[in-house]
Amino acid sequence: MQRLRISNLLLSALTTAVCTCSGAAVMAQNGYPLEFTGSEPVIYKQVGDVSLRMWVFNPAEHDVRADTRPAIVFFFGGGWKAGTPAQFETHCRYLASRGIVAATADYRVATRHGVKADACVEDAKSAVRWLRQNASRLGIDPDRICAGGGSAGGHTASCTALIPGFDAELEDVGISSVPNALALFNPAVMLTHLDGFGLGGITEEKVADIATRTGVPAADISPIHHVRANLPPAIIFHGMDDTTVPFATVDEFTKRMLAAGNRCELKGFPEAQHGFFNAPRGNDPERRDRMHQWHQRTLLQLDRFLQSLGWLDSEATVRVADQDFVACRGNVQNSLRQFEVEKKGHVAFIGGSITEMDGYRPRVCAWLQQRFPDTKFQFTAAGISSTCSNTGAFRLQRDVLAHGPVDLLFVEFAVNDDQDAGHSADACVRGMEGIIRHLREHNPRADVVMTHFVNPGMLGTLNAGGTILSASQHERVARHYQVSSVYLSKEVAHRINTGGLTWKQFGGTHPGPAGNQLAADLATSVLSTGWNGIDTAQLEPLAHELPGEMLLSSSFSNGVLLPLDRVRHDSRWKFSEPDWQNIAGNKRGRFLGTSLLHSNAPGAVASVAFNGTAVGVYVLAGPDAGQIEFRVDDGEWNTAELYHRFSKGLHYPRTVVLAAGLKPAAHNVEFRVAVTQHAESKGTAIRVLAVAVNRRVTSGS
Repeated sequence: MQRLRISNLLLSALTTAVCTCSGAAVMAQNGYPLEFTGSEPVIYKQVGDVSLRMWVFNPAEHDVRADTRPAIVFFFGGGWKAGTPAQFETHCRYLASRGIVAATADYRVATRHGVKADACVEDAKSAVRWLRQNASRLGIDPDRICAGGGSAGGHTASCTALIPGFDAELEDVGISSVPNALALFNPAVMLTHLDGFGLGGITEEKVADIATRTGVPAADISPIHHVRANLPPAIIFHGMDDTTVPFATVDEFTKRMLAAGNRCELKGFPEAQHGFFNAPRGNDPERRDRMHQWHQRTLLQLDRFLQSLGWLDSEATVRVADQDFVACRGNVQNSLRQFEVEKKGHVAFIGGSITEMDGYRPRVCAWLQQRFPDTKFQFTAAGISSTCSNTGAFRLQRDVLAHGPVDLLFVEFAVNDDQDAGHSADACVRGMEGIIRHLREHNPRADVVMTHFVNPGMLGTLNAGGTILSASQHERVARHYQVSSVYLSKEVAHRINTGGLTWKQFGGTHPGPAGNQLAADLATSVLSTGWNGIDTAQLEPLAHELPGEMLLSSSFSNGVLLPLDRVRHDSRWKFSEPDWQNIAGNKRGRFLGTSLLHSNAPGAVASVAFNGTAVGVYVLAGPDAGQIEFRVDDGEWNTAELYHRFSKGLHYPRTVVLAAGLKPAAHNVEFRVAVTQHAESKGTAIRVLAVAVNRRVTSGS
C-alpha cells in the first residue's frame, strides 16, 4: 500500500488563496460535492494525485494571530466504504458559534480509493497531527484537540487515541497524533471477539464481514482490545436500539475505560437506532422531528462535556430539553414575557380526571408562582373526569377561552381518548387539533405544553413494541402546530424497564405523588428550556404561525356547546334537574343541581338549528342510558348508542358525535328517544347537558 505524506501546504482555514482545487475539481476527484459556505478546504495530506481535505470552521470573532482556541475534528461514518464530511457540518457550525475551531475531514474509503479500515485509521491520525502541527497558523491550542466521529468515523476517531502505530510515512511522529479528548457517536469499538465478553449482539456473520474490511487483523484496530490507563477523556452518544453497532459493545467499552481509571461518559438514547444523531433528513415528519430532538441533545451534551474540560466557559446555546421523551418545539417566549414583564398571566389546564384531580396541575401552578413571585396569575382548571379530546374541543370556549386570552395552556387527553372514548386515529386528531387551532385563533400568542399520560393498557402496548394510538395522533398535532410535548407514557415505561421506577411507585392511571411530580417536572422542563437565557427586555409579543393546512378538515377547531334553550322539543322532554335520588347509579357532584334536557319516552322528538360542520350531544349516560335516533336536514334516520361500558354504575359524561364533515352551512338536526336499547341498559333515558357544534367560520366572525 502506498503510504501518504503530509502536505507541505500549511494553509489558513479562512484564506481563499490557499485553496488549490475548486468545488468542481473536488467533485471530480472525490465523486461527491463538498462545498460549505463560510469554510474553505485545506489539504492536510497528499498521496499520489489524491488530496485529502479538511474543512475548518473558524469562530467569527477569532483572531488566529492573537488567541488560541480549542479545536475538534470530525470523521464521517460509512463503514469505511463511503460517506461524506458533510455529515458533521451542523456540528462544526454550532461549535464554531461557541468559539471552538471545528473541522470535518475527508479520508480515504473503499469505494473512492480502494482502501480498507487500516488506511482510514492512518488518515485520522494524520488529520489530528496536521492540526497540532499547524496550531499556531490556525489559532489552535495544541493541547486542546478533540477527535470525533460517527460509526466508522467514531471508530477511526477512537483509534487516534487507543491504537498505537499506523502512522503515515514521512510524517513527523514527534508531533503527537493522540487527541486530548474524544467525542464518539455510535462508534464501532469492538471489531472481533473479546475475551470475557460475548459479541453483544454482533453476529458471527458480521464479525466475518468486518474482518474482510480491516486490512489487518481486526483486533489490531479494535479499540476495546486496547483499553488502558491514561487515555483521553471521552463521551459516547449511542442509540439503545442500535442493531448495526449494538449498545452492549459501547457499554462494555465504557466499563473497561472506567475500570482502567479513564473518564468515559456513555449517553444512551432509548428508541434511537444507528445514525440517530445526524441532522434531520427525509420526508417523514415524525422521523424528522425525533431526529431533530436527538441531534440537538447530542450537541447540548457535547457542549456540556467540553465545558467540563474547561474548553468552554459559558452556557450552551442549544435550546432543547435534555430528556429522552420531552420534545421542545416552537417557543414558549410569549408566556415568559407575560409573566416576567407584564407581571400577569392566564394559565389554563384542560383534560380529564388527571387534570381535575389535585395532581400534576397544582404542582405546576406552585412552580410558576415560585419562579415568578411578583406575578398575578389567573389559573383556570378545566379538567372534567372521563371526558375525551372531542368533548374538550367543544367545551374549550365555555370552560377556558371565556375566561380571557390564555397565555399558557397545559393539555392532556391521551388516556381518556384511549380507555374512555376508544377513539379512532381521526377522532383523536379531530379533538386535539380542534383544541390547539381554536386556542391559537383566539390568541395567536398562546404557548402550549401537551402531556401524554399512561394507563396499564398503554404500558402493555409499549412493552410489546407497539404504538399508543391516542398519544401518537396527539403527537401528530403537536408536530404540525409546533407544540412542545411530554411523552410521559414512554418515560414511565422506560424507567420501569430499566429499574428506575415501578408502576406502584408511579401511582397508576391516576398518578400518586411520585408520578404527579414526575409529570410536573417534565412539563416544567419545557418551560425552563424555552426560557433559559432569554433577555425579556428584548422580547416582543410574537404570534405563533398557524399552518394553513389542517391535518383534518373535519377537526373541531371552532367547537362550542350550545345552550339548551336553543333546542326545540315536544312535551315528552323535560328541562330540569333529574330526580337523581330515585335514579340508580352514581352521580358526580359537578353535575348535581344542573338542569338537563332529558326524556325516557320512546319517540320523544327534539331539534336544533345550527350553522357549522359537525353536531353531537354532550350527555350523561348512566345505567339506564338509551339510544338516540337522529337525522340531519331531513335525511335518513340513524341510531347512536349512548350506553358506555362505564355506564353500568355511573352517569357517565361523554360527547356522542352525530354527524361530522358536513358542508359548512346552516343545518337542522332532529333527534329522538329510540325504542331500542343496549342489552345491558336498564332503560331508554337520554340526558343532554348541551348540544355540541363545530361552528361555521364566516368573514368577520
